[in-house]
Amino acid sequence: MFKRKIINNQKLIITDGMPSSGKALICNLISSLPKVDQWILNHYIDQTVALNKFGKLSLEASKYLILTNHNAFFHDNLLLRHSNFRKKDITSLQNHKRFKFLKERISGDETSIIKKFKNKVIVHYCVHFTSIAKKLFFETFKKNLIYVQIIRSPISLLMIRRIAQWSINIEKIKSRDGYIKYFDKKNKKNIPYFLIKKSKEYLSANKYERAIIIIATNLNKETINSKKLNKKLKSTEIIIPFENLLKNPIKNLNRIGVSLNVKVDKFTFKSIKENNLPRELDYDKEKQNTLKFLKKKIRKKYFLKLLKLKKFYFNHVIKKY
Repeated sequence: MFKRKIINNQKLIITDGMPSSGKALICNLISSLPKVDQWILNHYIDQTVALNKFGKLSLEASKYLILTNHNAFFHDNLLLRHSNFRKKDITSLQNHKRFKFLKERISGDETSIIKKFKNKVIVHYCVHFTSIAKKLFFETFKKNLIYVQIIRSPISLLMIRRIAQWSINIEKIKSRDGYIKYFDKKNKKNIPYFLIKKSKEYLSANKYERAIIIIATNLNKETINSKKLNKKLKSTEIIIPFENLLKNPIKNLNRIGVSLNVKVDKFTFKSIKENNLPRELDYDKEKQNTLKFLKKKIRKKYFLKLLKLKKFYFNHVIKKY
């Protein structure tokens, strides 16, 4: 019924992660690599992945929509048709380390710009909570895909607070976000689409307990292990623990650079310096502060679930990546 091919052979990057996991940091660093454009938030990708996982879109239709929107975006992006130039926005082109080179795509006719830059631009998408359905990305883009997942310790109080507040914000019917949510008619509240089967538990939990439920759903063996799929489809997946990124940003950027066939340069080093890297994070202090804060705010089963998540993260993420 549907048939669509990618219009160029360039690699593309999809960076994924939970709120306050370090997405903005890693996205800024990746976009400082040669040929990589400023990262963008594309709600069409998030929505298509969610509706496919939700069972509202078939695999064939989902792949068609993602490829169609990517092809249209790649073309328009070469011409900077819908680019953000607001200096104070984190995704602004003015914040890109190679801004003066990007401006070269403003002048000239459409044909000449496309001819000159079509093989010199790598698109970089930033998505949210899609690791549970990332298989769709691999099946859609295959060898063109570099999928980067930034993962932070579940014991991070900053991340728990951010996700807890997010769980409250998405309940609203009127909201500007482009995220797909499931509406619970009985309670008249929106919940994350990936928690439909756990809606009763989720809605009976307080915001901090909800944060732990959300983290547990997005941090497990299924969401971090896709080796067989990657080997079959020739996609590249790069897992980056936030704490390791802080200590050794060059190591992680070199891994991405090799996959893109580019090398870290002076612009990348400038971005590293501006982001105050490398730097140490006092993990033990963070853990103590988090457990102390949550001890009287969550029920015992969620406290134990958080400790279990911490152990999983240490053994399956920090040690391996």
